[in-house]
Amino acid sequence: MKRFAIIMLALIAINSSVALSGVEAKAARTTKIVHTVKRKKINRTLVRKRLISYGKRKGMKFDSKLTVKNSSWFPPTTIKYYKNNSELISAGKGDIRYLLSSFSDCEPNDISFNVRVTRNYLYILYC
Repeated sequence: MKRFAIIMLALIAINSSVALSGVEAKAARTTKIVHTVKRKKINRTLVRKRLISYGKRKGMKFDSKLTVKNSSWFPPTTIKYYKNNSELISAGKGDIRYLLSSFSDCEPNDISFNVRVTRNYLYILYC
């Protein structure tokens, strides 16, 4: 109700200011169509395995002891924005490439990493 009142006041103000110039402004009612996207359930184990494999292929050392509390990480990737496993894996690969480019002065085998997939986030951990 408050939103409707605010919109009406704004339209009245627009009409009164436009009336001075001789042009009439009318508000049209719009319909918002919401499309629901069918999402597949993310297989967190598969995503984790694929990203660990990718990091190893890039030359980084895998360290299963790294956690969110004892290592460094860039802002995590929010899982809910991805429709399926392949999109999330692709985003994780991008995070690994970003990590390697951020430490371009180091050799890849100087970087220890781990991948954590929580309920809501994908973390690429490094040390």
